[in-house]
Order: sequence, then structure tokens, then C-alpha cells
Amino acid sequence: MAITGSGAASRGAGARSRTRRRVATIVMAVAAAALALGGVVHSASPAVAATTSSGVLYAPSTASGSTEDASYPRAIRLQHSGSANGTLLATFAHSGTGVTKANFPIYRSTNNGVTWTPSPIGTVTDTQHGWDMDGPTLYELPQAEGNLPAGTLLAAGTAWNHGDYTQQAVEVYVSTNQGVTWSYRSSCASESGTANTTGHGIWEPEFDVAGNGDLLCFFSDERPSSNNYNQVIAHVASTDGGLTWGSEVYDVAVQNNVERPGMATVVNLPNGTYAMSYEDCKNGYDPDQACDDYIKTTSNAESWNPSSLGTRMQTSDSRFLLHTPYLAWSPAGGTNGTLIASGQRVVAGTDGSLTVEAESGHVLFTNTNLGVGAWKEVTTAVTTDPTGGYDGSETSCAGYSSPLLGATSGTSYLMLAGTHVSTGKCETQFATATLPTANGPITGPGTTGKCVDVNTNTSVAGNAVQLYTCGTAEGQQWALESDGTVRAYDKCLDIVGNGTADSTKVELWGCDGAGGQQWTARSDGSLYNPQSGRCLDDPQAITTDGTQLQIYDCNGLSTQVWHVPTTS
Repeated sequence: MAITGSGAASRGAGARSRTRRRVATIVMAVAAAALALGGVVHSASPAVAATTSSGVLYAPSTASGSTEDASYPRAIRLQHSGSANGTLLATFAHSGTGVTKANFPIYRSTNNGVTWTPSPIGTVTDTQHGWDMDGPTLYELPQAEGNLPAGTLLAAGTAWNHGDYTQQAVEVYVSTNQGVTWSYRSSCASESGTANTTGHGIWEPEFDVAGNGDLLCFFSDERPSSNNYNQVIAHVASTDGGLTWGSEVYDVAVQNNVERPGMATVVNLPNGTYAMSYEDCKNGYDPDQACDDYIKTTSNAESWNPSSLGTRMQTSDSRFLLHTPYLAWSPAGGTNGTLIASGQRVVAGTDGSLTVEAESGHVLFTNTNLGVGAWKEVTTAVTTDPTGGYDGSETSCAGYSSPLLGATSGTSYLMLAGTHVSTGKCETQFATATLPTANGPITGPGTTGKCVDVNTNTSVAGNAVQLYTCGTAEGQQWALESDGTVRAYDKCLDIVGNGTADSTKVELWGCDGAGGQQWTARSDGSLYNPQSGRCLDDPQAITTDGTQLQIYDCNGLSTQVWHVPTTS
């Protein structure tokens, strides 16, 4: 099997053409299922995960000349708020035409993200200076902090006047009525009287509570650039509920004026440790040729071994996420649960010479080993097409920092994302979906030990599904979805032309709801297609690499015995 576009890539990534992270969002274009008639060739369509609901949280004006934007979304589930527990809140950075100053509107869902309030229940604005607010985060206190009770909501973002770099603050606001009203608490980082130039900003806040009870405010900090750090991820701690903050502590910091870590998200893991995802851009690189996404873990949320970059989030064949990661945890997938990560693109290669993979904007990454080892691709709930980029006329907000929120039990999750609109800005979309029931190689037939494989190891509709020697290719990882499909990358195991006749070949195709994409793993080892009444079959028991598989009358022979994954 020819593996294209893969290979080990060095750590690090390229610096953005701009120095701040204001835009954000990942996308969700949920494709409508197109039913195909038997024997009729169906057209390719974008795939989405086993999606249970979807919609647009907010759509900006697309009138000529409008600059209105709704991107960089965030979402939380209330778990420490008494009778309001289970309520979801979402926001995004709202700016541009018709918006006096950029702000964070708050929306509410009381049915696990299936529907949302048609208008904001509250809005976070800068009440201290009247500045714009960018890069939101939301957090619910899991315990009392200072005079703030458990269940108090925190919202934060970078407050500044757009284009004026002389003064900025990461302002913290609190709400004690589930997001309806907000009051200023403090600024966990600030600067004033600085030069009106880029290169010393403070961006992208994130909250967590340490094991000792300290409230932590993480952020990206360009100010150490004067000391040969291009940018660092740092935090400050508070022991009085965010009224005051201690000294800045570096969490990811490389003193070479090249590495540019930023956009941290922090997740509490079930074994009591903490995981941080972030991008590591590189000063001087084309931003579309760098900014690899990393993960690092620690047992102490206030000590992250700052000189270590951790490990890049990548598949077994060295595909990795590029730009603006977001990390979440789901209880699905066993004792360790499942880490789910979003990013703007999937790439392979080395910094400065990256290949953008076809599944970019169509997949998420998952890991069931607390972030250690290889990650797997699964179809996303929200498709971002086109993906965000930073060259020329590309829209950066599409797929920029798309939040994920796992359910408290089961396999469902919520995703929000910014998606491209005609003005070059973004709207915020949402979707709920389920993670695969299992994910891994399908081996066979019988005891041959070969793998069911996607020809060329690329997510291109029409690629043959074949037998091949088992290896590290992502095209040998198959997700069994709750909707009856079997998927590699973002596409489905499909019967060519939606056919039903003996010897009809199988291929990779966009998931479109066709009967030729439904499969049942049966106790006799067969993979059965109900529409045709036939089974996945190795033609004439040929096991040569590259043998394209087919459907055939179910006959109980070893040529129809497949070993499917049972875990994620």
C-alpha cells in the first residue's frame, strides 16, 4: 500500500502573520443525507458523525460591506448550580458592523444542546473601560473560591480597543445567576503605556482549579518577547476567588525567540492529573506551514515543566492537527474515557513543508489512553469547509478553536464552530453527535491477518477498499458508528453505485445515508449489508495486497470472516 502525505514531522510550528488570537471557531456544516436509489450512482457529499441535532447559534449579517463576525465560540455545562445543573451555556466573540464594542453574548440550552435560546440571556461587556472584548472563555467554579460560592460562573477575555496596542487587560467577570447578569471581578493580567505595536499582547484566557484549591487563570503572553521568548503560555493563581492574583508562572516557554506556544485549553483527567492542549507556532514561518498542536500532562496544575513541549497530537502514521486546538474529555471509551481534540487542519510532513490532508475540517482526533500514544481520526459533528487559513484571501475564523463538550455519561458530545460566510467572516454553528462505538483495524479474511485498507491512504471519495498488509496507515482504522456505518477518516465503507448484485466492489465514499453504507457485524464474523442481503467478501480468496473487496452471497466461508474492533 502506498502511503502518501505522511511521515514524522519535527516539533513546533510557524508563527502567525498576526500576533493575536481574536478570531476563533470551528465549523459545523451538517450535510443532509441524500438517499440513493439501488443501482444508481450517488454523488459524493460531506460526512458528519452520527449527529443527533444541529443548527446555527448566530448568523451575522451578510449584507454587502458588513464586517459582523460571530466566531471563537465557547460552551460549558453547569454541574454545581443546584436546580440549574445540566443547563448548557454558550458564547462567542461578537464584533463588526452593528456592534458598538465587541462582546460575548450568552445563550442557554436546557435540552443538552438540541436547541438554544433565540436571543442572548445576558452579555459580557467591558464595564471597566468600554473596550472591545475578544477571545472568550467560560468556567463554572466547582467549589467555593473566596467569597464566591460553588456554581459561580466566570467569563474572561482580552479587553482592548481594536488596533490600539498601548493597553490591554485579561478581564474577569462573574455571574451568580447562571449567566444572566455579570459584574467585573478583576484583571488576571494587564498592561498599559506600552508602544502601539504588535508583539506584547495578552490573549486567550482559560480557568481551572488546582488540587490545593487555587483558582488559576492561564493565558498566552507575548510580553516576554523582550527576553527572547516569542510567546509563552503562563498562569497566575488566586486564593481569594479572583479578587487578586499572584506572580506569573510559565507553563510552556522556550527561550529561543522561535517557539510560540499559545491557545491553551486545560482538562481534568479521571486519574487526577491535568492535560493541556495548545498550538506551537514558529516565529518566521508561514503560518499555514507550522503551528502544530501539542498535549502535555501534569499531576500539579501549577507546575508544567515549561521548557518541555510535551508531545504532538498525531496518528500512528504521523498525521497531526494544525492550529487552534481545543481539548475535551468524554466518559465514553473505558476507564480512561476519551480525549477529543479539534484543530483547523490535518497535515503531514515537516514544518515549512506540510501537506494538507483531504480530511481537514471533516475529522476530530480521539485518544483513549489519557493522551499517551497515537490518536485516531473520527468524523466530526461539524464540517468546516473551507477550513480557516492565514494566507492571502483565506478566512481565518473558520474552524478556529472549536469547543467540544462531552456528556456526563454515554457517548454523546456537543461541538460549536465558526463557519465561513460570504463576507469572509464566520457564523457560529452547533451540533450534538455520538462517538464511535469502536475504532480500530478490521482484519481478515479468516486467519490471514491482512487489514481492510483504503487505497493510497487518503480520504478521497472513490478510493478502493482493499486488502493490504497491516501497518500504521490511518486508512486501516475503521470506526463503527451508532448509525450503522463503518468509517475511515470522514467517509463510509460503501458499495459502488449503491449496488446489490454479487461481486459489486466496495469503496470509500461520502456518507450520504444510502443503504449501501449500512453494515452489521454478525456473530459468525460476517459484515452484512441489509439492503443487498449480502456480505463483505474477499473475491476468490485472493489475499494479495491491493485486492479490492466486494459483496457476495453470505456463505459462511472464511473469505467472509472479519475481525472488527470492539473498543475505541
